[in-house]
Amino acid sequence: KTALWGKASLAEGFMRRGGPKTNGCKWQVSAVTPRAFAWAATICMFMLSPDSEFPGNGVGQLSKINYYEVFRGYKCVLVTKWADPHIQKIVSEVNSFVFGKSGTTSAKSGSTGPMEDLVAELMR
Repeated sequence: KTALWGKASLAEGFMRRGGPKTNGCKWQVSAVTPRAFAWAATICMFMLSPDSEFPGNGVGQLSKINYYEVFRGYKCVLVTKWADPHIQKIVSEVNSFVFGKSGTTSAKSGSTGPMEDLVAELMR
């Protein structure tokens, strides 16, 4: 939530009132995605690790954790299981907390089919 709306967004009853555009506004984010979940989980792992810098090569200097592969693994599982009712329940809860709304996210509509959308998401 703070990465999108700033630390003040954690305050009870927060209402944005001017100031510079937040990342959430700049990026026009309106719901969580598999990539957002994977990023958050990877950042949590990093913050709990003995590593003091996020590595450019994706591998922690002290922990030897390959953060890049962790991220890709989480994202792959989430993309393939995104429609699962249990995951959608979590998505709804997170959307409610981060965006003040509930609901589910779905693949972008367009001329591609679900399999092409899946492959495109996995390749990002």
